[in-house]
Amino acid sequence: MALSPSQAFGKAVSEVRTELGLSQEEAALAGGIDRAYFGHIERATKTPTLKTVWKVANALKVQPSELLRRTERILGS
Repeated sequence: MALSPSQAFGKAVSEVRTELGLSQEEAALAGGIDRAYFGHIERATKTPTLKTVWKVANALKVQPSELLRRTERILGS
């Protein structure tokens, strides 16, 4: 079953966070995002706004475009 863009984005966020060795709580705190909401983004039960995408990217020390590139790769685009 193919992933949705939201699922692929959540997977990309999770990949980067894991590579950095951060917990969801640590990443959420670094980005000024509620930890539960950060988890929702990774599980694709919530879709982040563009402003939140920037916060997530900043928390993970990557450009927002890197998260989108990874999302495209996961989707097979």
